[in-house]
Amino acid sequence: MSLYDVKTVQIVSVVKVFSIVFLILGALIGLFTFFIFPTDLAAGLGFFPRLLSWVIFLVLYTVIMTVGALVVAWLYNFVSAKFGSGVVISLEPKE
Repeated sequence: MSLYDVKTVQIVSVVKVFSIVFLILGALIGLFTFFIFPTDLAAGLGFFPRLLSWVIFLVLYTVIMTVGALVVAWLYNFVSAKFGSGVVISLEPKE
């Protein structure tokens, strides 16, 4: 068993991966919110206004959540640099 200390997280990889993850989650949440089980406000809208609301929600959700993940990654890098320790990961070879 090998122990590795994660000192930094690459911000670019966090943005790439989490933006795709949050895009998928936002699409699913938006489908439920605007189409499958619409809220009171969304139920009164026609199809195209619902579609536009879903797209706007999708973009805003992805941007806001990705920025949040970016801030967390930056804070992790900052704290691990100040205290000199990161997360320790234990890796074992695959059999």
